[in-house]
Amino acid sequence: MSMATSTHTDACSVSSKVKSSITELDTFDNSLVFSSSPANSEDALFDTIVGEIETIIMDDKFIALQQAFLSKHCNVFDESDENKLEYTAIFQQYNQYIESYLCKRLKVRLPWFSMPDFLQMIKQRPDQAEGDVFDMLHSLGEFIEFKDLMIGYIREKEGRGPNLNCLLSVSSANRKQ
Repeated sequence: MSMATSTHTDACSVSSKVKSSITELDTFDNSLVFSSSPANSEDALFDTIVGEIETIIMDDKFIALQQAFLSKHCNVFDESDENKLEYTAIFQQYNQYIESYLCKRLKVRLPWFSMPDFLQMIKQRPDQAEGDVFDMLHSLGEFIEFKDLMIGYIREKEGRGPNLNCLLSVSSANRKQ
């Protein structure tokens, strides 16, 4: 089989998978309108998944789950440049814990959801992979992002969060001119 034939076959396979998923998605939420174009269908599918992930990570249950994990393990971390061996085990636990929670919730909301397919969609849209959803997903795949999340949590817990005083100006309403 030639490379062109293989690529065409792969594209058809992906396209039929997306169309099948779109049909299921349409059943899930009748308010969505889809184009017959495979590219637009994939974009709609991608946007739907991102929207659901955003809903999940903004939910109080997810926030409490993440905060509990960070609180439980933050005492192991420090702000030095050294990356201790025990950080890796905690990072792997975090990945498993959060990814498992996300996938379970997504499967309930979108029964056809597939993480490998979604990751492939992200790779095809690097310019769209910005925002809170992708920052959180990035913390699952990148140790440095996870460590920054943990250090940020420690700073916030100790009251050393970012200083926002310079962003706010207070003046009296009864000023004389």
